[in-house]
Amino acid sequence: RQRGRVVFSFWAVVLFLGLPLWYITTSIYRAPLPLSQMTAWSEGKECKIEFPLLVDVVIGSKEGNSPGLEVRDLIRNVQLHLDDAREGKTGGGHLRLRLAEEEGKDIEEESVAAVLRLLPGEPGSTEHTHSLQPSQRTIDLFYASTYNPASSASLASLSSYAAKMLQMVFREEEQMVRYFLEKAASSNGEGNGSREGMQQQPGDFDMSRKIARMIRYSSRYHITFSLFTASAIPSSWDIIPAIETYLTPLLTALSPISNFTVESQVQFYASFSPTIRPLRNEELSAWTLTKDDLSNFINSAEWPLTSIKSDPTINFIIYIPDKSLSPLIIPESTGGGNAWLLPQWGGVAILNPKTEVEANITVVHDPPAHLTLDDLKPSLDIFATQLLALLGTPSASSSISSSLPIRIDSLTRQRTAETLLSASTTLGSLARLVRALPSIAIPPTVSTSVSKTITALERSCAALKEGKFNHALKEGRIAAEEAEKAFFERTMVALVYFPDEHKVAVYLPLLGPVGVPLIMGAGKAL
Repeated sequence: RQRGRVVFSFWAVVLFLGLPLWYITTSIYRAPLPLSQMTAWSEGKECKIEFPLLVDVVIGSKEGNSPGLEVRDLIRNVQLHLDDAREGKTGGGHLRLRLAEEEGKDIEEESVAAVLRLLPGEPGSTEHTHSLQPSQRTIDLFYASTYNPASSASLASLSSYAAKMLQMVFREEEQMVRYFLEKAASSNGEGNGSREGMQQQPGDFDMSRKIARMIRYSSRYHITFSLFTASAIPSSWDIIPAIETYLTPLLTALSPISNFTVESQVQFYASFSPTIRPLRNEELSAWTLTKDDLSNFINSAEWPLTSIKSDPTINFIIYIPDKSLSPLIIPESTGGGNAWLLPQWGGVAILNPKTEVEANITVVHDPPAHLTLDDLKPSLDIFATQLLALLGTPSASSSISSSLPIRIDSLTRQRTAETLLSASTTLGSLARLVRALPSIAIPPTVSTSVSKTITALERSCAALKEGKFNHALKEGRIAAEEAEKAFFERTMVALVYFPDEHKVAVYLPLLGPVGVPLIMGAGKAL
């Protein structure tokens, strides 16, 4: 009996103390995750990226015509054209027309994508035309003087023109949203590739070039303005008042999308890359650069352009060449003057010293000792255009290039769709990772981040459908950041590769010396 009690006590310690202690200390904690909901978000079942594009129709007739039945007929016919063109398409914006006097008092201003103002054309005009206001969301539609509201043919002609014009205004935005949708589908294994899967349609823009030059989206950007001169002059520049005068209004308009920090620097005796060899053109009386020289112009070895900021950096460089190599021009430039864009990096502008022609001889003056506001204005105007191109606003070749508010609103909706799809795709990747690796640890921080991501996605989707695009983008940014935080949790990566063979190699040397005496003792006692 005494021997049995001793053996039983050892087995009791092992079974009731050792095994629970072993299980508690070696078990992998896996916080609960809503895997089915995460997969549904990644597959687009929880939220369809669709939003209204409200167009207020305003009667701007100089004759004082009131919005009668023919105007409502016009709106109805244009809406039918737009609905027919959208039939079979999913995702993106849906154009909706309404009379400004009928409704809209309780609708926020940001939900109005554009204002269509109907105006009579010039006397004797036979064709419809339109123009956009540079600083407003207003589209002026000038209908031909021969337009007769009572004629069904005239009504059909004007309706068709207005519908095609509105489609063209928002065509590039529609393409970008379609690109993001197909990219997300490709990440989930449902497509043939983000770019290859896109079918080019008549009237579409070249999206490959736009995607190649766009800088990755971030809620914060750092902009560096650099003045590189090949000599010791100019030694100063009015960059701060120039930025406040020419660039701050644009940065303020872009603030709902991203925040910007700005810094400047000056470097003397800065030579461009040694691989560049400018050629002398006697016909132009100038030194020229070829297109192949532009990509290698930056002297990365000597120019202090490396940034220690965590946010993406956009560089804008004003280069003043040496007097012996002035004027330095780009004869093959198409409309950009002496400036060019470096995709996903920034832009460069060459500021030549003033020249005069005396007795058929080009005389180059010394660069000014100080660059004034007037000297910097052309370069900063170019940098503003390049900044919009880098951020992904509709290109200058589109029909909305003259309306900055519409371009910025379009960028807001594009970035909202991008952040929503990015966060949803990350959730799907995390769900697949958790299912594929049962031994991976899931700390509580991951579960918290996933909950915040889903909450932000729901708010962003609801705001997007209500036309509150700024709020939708704000929530979309939160969702994308929390999703990335959950997916790249450090403690999850540490236990990804922990095979069962390793566990056997660790436990066998311990189980042998402990298990054999226990089993033998129990056998003798029996």
